[in-house]
Amino acid sequence: MLAACVRGSIAHPKIVTALSLLIALFGANALLNAQLDVFPDFAPPHVLVQTEAPGLDAAQVEALVTRPLEGLLAGAENVAAIRSTSSEGLSAIQVVFGGGGDPYRQRQVITERLAQAAALLPAGTGPPLLSPLSSSMEYLLHFGFTSDRLSPMELRDLVRWTVKPQILAVPGVAQAQIFGGDSRERQVLIDPLRLQAAGVTLEDVYEAVRRGTGLIGGGYLETATQRIVLQAQAPGDSPEALAKALITTRDGLPLRLGDIATVRDGPAPRFGDAMIGGRPGILVETSTQFGANTLEVSYALESLLATLAPALAAQGVQYHPALLRPASFIESAIAKLRNSLLVGAVLVVALLLVTLRDWRGALISFSSIPVSLLATVWVLMSRGISLNTMSLGGLVVALGVVVDDAVIDVENITRRRREAPPGTDGRRLLIDASLEVRRPVFYATAAVAVAFLPIFMLSGLQGSFFRPLATAFMVAVGLSLLVAMSATPALCALLMDRYVPRPEALWLRRCKTLQHEAILRLHSRPLLVLSTLLLTGAAGAVLLPALGARLLPDFREDYLIAHAALRPGIALEETARVGRQIAARLAAIRGVRSVAEQIGRAENGQDPDAPNKSEFEIRLDRSQGLTSEQLDTRVRAVFDDFPNQLVEIYSVLVERIGETLSGEGAPFFVSVFGPDLDVDDRVAADIAAVLRRLPRSGNVRLKTPPRQVQLHMTLRPERLMLYGLEASTVLRTVNAAFHGAAVAELTRADRSVPVSVHIAGLRLTPQSVGDLLLRGRDGALVPLSAVATLELVSARSLIDHESGLRRQIVVVNPKTSDQAGYARAARQAVAAQVKLPPEVYLRYGGEAPAVAAAAQDLLLHALAALVLIVLLLALAFARNRHVLLVLVAVPSALLGGVAAVAVTGDSVSLGAMVGFVALFGMAARNTILLISHYDHLVAVEGQAWGLATAARGAAERLTPVLLTASLTALALLPVAIQLRQPGHEIEGPMAVVILGGLVSSTLVTLVLIPPLAARWLRPG
Repeated sequence: MLAACVRGSIAHPKIVTALSLLIALFGANALLNAQLDVFPDFAPPHVLVQTEAPGLDAAQVEALVTRPLEGLLAGAENVAAIRSTSSEGLSAIQVVFGGGGDPYRQRQVITERLAQAAALLPAGTGPPLLSPLSSSMEYLLHFGFTSDRLSPMELRDLVRWTVKPQILAVPGVAQAQIFGGDSRERQVLIDPLRLQAAGVTLEDVYEAVRRGTGLIGGGYLETATQRIVLQAQAPGDSPEALAKALITTRDGLPLRLGDIATVRDGPAPRFGDAMIGGRPGILVETSTQFGANTLEVSYALESLLATLAPALAAQGVQYHPALLRPASFIESAIAKLRNSLLVGAVLVVALLLVTLRDWRGALISFSSIPVSLLATVWVLMSRGISLNTMSLGGLVVALGVVVDDAVIDVENITRRRREAPPGTDGRRLLIDASLEVRRPVFYATAAVAVAFLPIFMLSGLQGSFFRPLATAFMVAVGLSLLVAMSATPALCALLMDRYVPRPEALWLRRCKTLQHEAILRLHSRPLLVLSTLLLTGAAGAVLLPALGARLLPDFREDYLIAHAALRPGIALEETARVGRQIAARLAAIRGVRSVAEQIGRAENGQDPDAPNKSEFEIRLDRSQGLTSEQLDTRVRAVFDDFPNQLVEIYSVLVERIGETLSGEGAPFFVSVFGPDLDVDDRVAADIAAVLRRLPRSGNVRLKTPPRQVQLHMTLRPERLMLYGLEASTVLRTVNAAFHGAAVAELTRADRSVPVSVHIAGLRLTPQSVGDLLLRGRDGALVPLSAVATLELVSARSLIDHESGLRRQIVVVNPKTSDQAGYARAARQAVAAQVKLPPEVYLRYGGEAPAVAAAAQDLLLHALAALVLIVLLLALAFARNRHVLLVLVAVPSALLGGVAAVAVTGDSVSLGAMVGFVALFGMAARNTILLISHYDHLVAVEGQAWGLATAARGAAERLTPVLLTASLTALALLPVAIQLRQPGHEIEGPMAVVILGGLVSSTLVTLVLIPPLAARWLRPG
């Protein structure tokens, strides 16, 4: 089959060349229309279920809201994890789906289950709201608005009712959360004395508000010729109209709301706030729909906002763009990878010209690159695989291998041309030279592809990351093999039929001389050669763990996210005051372009943070001359000057990947599970103390905050009976006094306004709560303190669950790149020094378990790939000694890769692990080509086997082996050089490993294998 393909291509070169050009055009068209993204979807689909429970504390929310909902959701189909947070007035449950299912169907299952929730939840609780499905990155674009002309309430109205609907209309936008400003509500502020004098109750007021805002359709009038709609206007459409709403009639006189209350539009109780550059404003956070392309949606949204900006400016509103923009990293990463691909291609061309010394051979060899890679893009696009940094990285890695197949063919034809006597049939020589290398090239390429199978078979997050890279590489290599069997022979027939090559380059002849001398010297020392091979492989295996391991490197983005937490119970205003000081200090740093702060949470927002928590979004500008490390250090120094808060600083990608792995952004954490939260806290505190004593622990903290001050009210039943009060009446009065009772919704054409009832004139201090007046039997006024006990207690502000179990979490940000090593030390220290009470158990999470899982996956699948490679070698050679010699040569590549990683000063990230696995296939490739040539010399050319033949075969294979290794190295060199540039964080370590391994494996193939082969092999 291989011979028929080669012969057919040489027989019909113009047709084959035309078909190759056509395929390349299809690929170019696919490339021009390709969707570009930063990474493939690495996070499993998930949704957030949020339920508002006004007036309930964290423990009440847990018992009355969270647990019933967790029970509903626990048995849903294909649910991988359920995590929840119960806080004051809010239950937030994250449902993470397993892989392999339809996320929209899974979300529908959750929706159906939540339909049963109404009967389980207490009165006054809002309906459970389900978030839309979003992409792995989740963040799309964060931007802000400030105004010196509009009030906070007017600004929020403008953004909420004018800007937000247009944002959500952009295809691909899943959600828009609004932080800051004041939400408008129609407030009925009751004067308690006038309420008492009028002799009506709160329930009477509530009912009057409902009647005054209710709207019932008027219907229509039907005449003989037309139908006329009868429109009914809401009676309380304005504050003045609602104030005239009738409560009751006494002695023929109407009692209206305005007689006992003031009706106005005012700010609703706030969940959070926002600061833009230290100024109060509106921060809008948008997220991407599941499956949408981040770049395309970002461009569409930015175009819309740019269109709206002039109209907003006319109203005195300033637009602050790109406060957080993941698309910037995508653009930078894609541009750098594209440039690396182009630079690598230019270097490949230069090396081909220098080595082959002829434009024909260089053109034929190089042509395999655009044809193979463009055809790969076409195949990937047709399979729905987007182009991202990982799939492009696969093409960069494949660049050297793609050109190798054609180079080996061209070089062999060139060599045979030089050696052929005058009058040799050129067409016959082309066929013979192509067929000579076709079979070994096929098996060598197959070995490289098989070596990538472990990468393709990775599971979990690491599989989501690297599977597109392995797919792109394997498709490109497979197509390059087809190109080498068809397009390359066809071009050779067109351009090299009567071509007389130049003499071999002088530097190659010198290399062959040095190689020959080395082989002659080493031939008499076979034990030294064998020991060197075995010891280099063993040394690499021993030194590799000493480098340390981590899952993913630090991503060099243009944004940092700083999570700050003051003491629980701190008010919004105090958090905002501290935030303004921090923002001013950050803005003064050279290299910081903008600072935005979100405080607390948005209404139905993704993050259920309390008012003491804030998130700073810091936009960096590296053009100011400071490196990423310097900017990071200066930003951290600012937060270090505010010691009364806990701070964690991540890049956007690190945070998202950490949350995807285990729900936490930190590199290492310990979950403490147990039914008694106080016991969990004690165990967690002991663990935190142990970890703080470890070197390089960095910031160690408990995720669930300590208790905060809470005013606890206990109703006294005997006192309620004495004054003729019902518990529900007292609780509703307290709610109206200190929160506001939402009793109606005023709906307009383009917006809705909640109507709430408040009791005015109260002093909002803990000491004055007991002075709240209640209406007892016969209208007597009774202070709250007469029927309830009030005391300040320490209570929980947050309660975490995972899989329905209570938990406390110890979060650690180790100051080391060896996350796996730190995790091992931490587990050993905790096991030795912390004694767990009954019913308490620990679960470790973060990068280390993911690194261990990835290493285990790679090892298991690498062993399976090794078996496949051995079977391929057995099929190719049918001799045990040939197979063993290839296997002996391969481990030496490990030492070169380890040395390269050590030189860069990095630890072994997942990208480097993938590089080691891929390296073995590339190392085996060159040895296969060498040993196959030995078989050709003996079986076809009739050479007697011995040292002379071994040296000759090594010399004849020096040019293709050295050329293919150099081409692969040059293709990867731009990526390796830009190891610490955005876009190369994952492929960079992989390129470094392959470069180092190629150096050692090439030396082994060309210098150490020939003397061993001369003594051990029996080719033929």
